[in-house]
Amino acid sequence: MKIGEKSRRGAHGPISLNMTSMIDATFLLLAYFIFTTVAGDQESQLMADVSASRAGTGASALSPQIVDVESDAGGTVFRIGSRNVRAREDLAAVLKQLPHDIGIVVRVHSGPDVAAVAAAMQAAQDAGFEKVTYVTASK
Repeated sequence: MKIGEKSRRGAHGPISLNMTSMIDATFLLLAYFIFTTVAGDQESQLMADVSASRAGTGASALSPQIVDVESDAGGTVFRIGSRNVRAREDLAAVLKQLPHDIGIVVRVHSGPDVAAVAAAMQAAQDAGFEKVTYVTASK
């Protein structure tokens, strides 16, 4: 019996591909890329954070204002330059004297707890800073 060979050769006829699935997949990819493209400002139109009015004031206007949060035997210490402050209220009073337009960086060293870091960031907010950045100190 040669029934199996006959059915393998020509029973199914020529092979045809259904293009509907390919067109659907292409349309979905096209729609995905159209909808996920962000219609935002071009980089050439973005405002720089350093304005021309501060450009001539020297390097001190561009240097970051840093609050170091450290701990020692007496507890948490907030350092601003050469000044050491222990209370959050005193830190806020010192920070009010600094210029607010360039923001402030809260740099955390190993040792202090989360409450001390939160206190430093809250003191910066209380002093009127809108730009408060949190970083960890490099070892």
